[in-house]
Amino acid sequence: MRLEKQQITAGFIKQKTIEKGAALCGIAPIERFINAPHGFHPTDILPQCRSVIVFASPFPISTLSCNTNSPYTFVRNKMVEKTDQISFLLAVELEQEGILAVPIPCAEPYDYWDESRNHGRGILSLKHSAHLAGLGNLGKNTLLVNRTYGNMIWLGAVLVSAELEGDSIDMETLCPSGCTLCLDKCPQHALDGKTIDQKLCREKSISCTPGGGWVLSCNICRKICPANRVIKQNL
Repeated sequence: MRLEKQQITAGFIKQKTIEKGAALCGIAPIERFINAPHGFHPTDILPQCRSVIVFASPFPISTLSCNTNSPYTFVRNKMVEKTDQISFLLAVELEQEGILAVPIPCAEPYDYWDESRNHGRGILSLKHSAHLAGLGNLGKNTLLVNRTYGNMIWLGAVLVSAELEGDSIDMETLCPSGCTLCLDKCPQHALDGKTIDQKLCREKSISCTPGGGWVLSCNICRKICPANRVIKQNL
């Protein structure tokens, strides 16, 4: 049985997103993307887009306590699978209700790649979209910081043609005043407090293993962030 149109509200969509496994969900109306770079605006993907649904799932912080980054890499890969599954299932369900719904991949492949700088961009910035949907603020390490989960979250999004009520944007910075830990401790000096030099970061953050696999070999900017203290206090 099809749902009545009045049931397709922001609250209904958030409920469905949480039921599919997300911990957080926010909505950003299309008007908030006025400063999106040309080619990376939601309407560059879906011309009929009127709202962006953004959701997040917590990344197990215990993986940062290991003496090997294999568990961290394993969890990252599982987070990609989980996030893409949520966005896929949500898009399918909304489309069945007569709404155009496009899931955004939460990781590679990149449509945009600058070989000279080893710099890639997804078709939509999930971090900036999450900020516009009220899920947090970008920290000096360029990761999204949330009040509940710190920077230990993985993001996903679905573009929809429905006009939905947006969530309030959190304008308060969540980085402690004067904190420069991530900038000072980055072994590649890839951070300047606003952006990241992807080429420098990639030289250290991804390593090939002797057996032919790969691991995410550096997560210092995530690990050292004081924004995660709320989670650590509860463990």
